[in-house]
Amino acid sequence: MIVELRANRAENSFFEIRYYRKTVKVTTFSILVITFLLIILLARLISSLFVVLEYVFQLLKKIRLIEAQNKKTRPRSGIVGYQRRRYPRFDVDLPLEYDEVNSLITHHARALNLSEGGMLIRSPEQLEIGRQMKSKLSFPLGSEMNSIEMQGEVVWTKTSLNGAWRDYRSGVRFLGTLPKDKAKLTHLLISLSE
Repeated sequence: MIVELRANRAENSFFEIRYYRKTVKVTTFSILVITFLLIILLARLISSLFVVLEYVFQLLKKIRLIEAQNKKTRPRSGIVGYQRRRYPRFDVDLPLEYDEVNSLITHHARALNLSEGGMLIRSPEQLEIGRQMKSKLSFPLGSEMNSIEMQGEVVWTKTSLNGAWRDYRSGVRFLGTLPKDKAKLTHLLISLSE
């Protein structure tokens, strides 16, 4: 009986050891599978984080680019102090006649913006920097057409393609105007600012 009891115990311990070995194998396999899945999940989370961070950096880059472009472009507004210019500029589209000082040939152009100190003109011909000119700007005031005569100097010029043809833009600084024309210019600029 003792021998039988010992044999039963040995057999039971054999089954218990086998059971524990299987349990350890299953548990180890489960831990390995869970660890593998966690590693894959962590890798996916990290890659998603990189995608989100890249998107945020691209967005910040675009915002900085837009801010830089806004700083570079000068708004053409009638608000005094909004620009760094000495005189505020106002967008216009008015006919302009000009000729060189001591010349009889008249040329036609358009004034694109205007201030007390100068104007931007668009002309079919390129003007030389330093060229002095007499100009006559026509504009409607009420029901009648008025004009302002001014002398100016071309301070910069730029060529731009406008469809199939070229036009030339030039910045003109006013050198002098008669008092009556100065008053008309001031009145025109005040009406443009309203």
